[in-house]
Amino acid sequence: MAKNTYMTVETTALHGCTCFSLQSANDIQNGAIVGKGDLVSDEKSVYTALDTYSDDAMYLVANPAWSYNDNSMTDQNEENFINKAGIAFRAYELKKDRKFKVGNLPSTVTLAKGDFVEFKDGVYAKASADTKLKIIDIEEIGFPYCIGSAGVVITGDSTNEYGYAIDTRNVKYTIEVQ
Repeated sequence: MAKNTYMTVETTALHGCTCFSLQSANDIQNGAIVGKGDLVSDEKSVYTALDTYSDDAMYLVANPAWSYNDNSMTDQNEENFINKAGIAFRAYELKKDRKFKVGNLPSTVTLAKGDFVEFKDGVYAKASADTKLKIIDIEEIGFPYCIGSAGVVITGDSTNEYGYAIDTRNVKYTIEVQ
């Protein structure tokens, strides 16, 4: 079973952060950090999302995850959702001491508590300097469960401890704006 490909984001600790409507020329995932440009042509409150951002002007993409295909409830899961190019989405202006969580990152991303991170080329990565975005907690949720011979060997399970299984584990990173 293939892992869903889009990031998820939790915004429960972003109180007091202004919410903006942004629009990108490319598809963009929830959890991405972008910059805010000028108003989109012929718009009064929708701004252009920029691929680059500065430490004092960061915006977290966090649009309600409702799929454009509403034929199936499974399409409404956050990990199946992408903000389509040319359609306005919600983004929070990140302020000092606010926290948010991102999950469903690619398995190649390895971050540790205390790491400063940056969002670059569509993915979070450990930064070499203070970026004002610091990992303060890491939690693993879910578990692998056996489904018999129709499943797959879990990646990294070289001893086949779990047998054939579906891996529902996901790591969530809590990031605090410094």
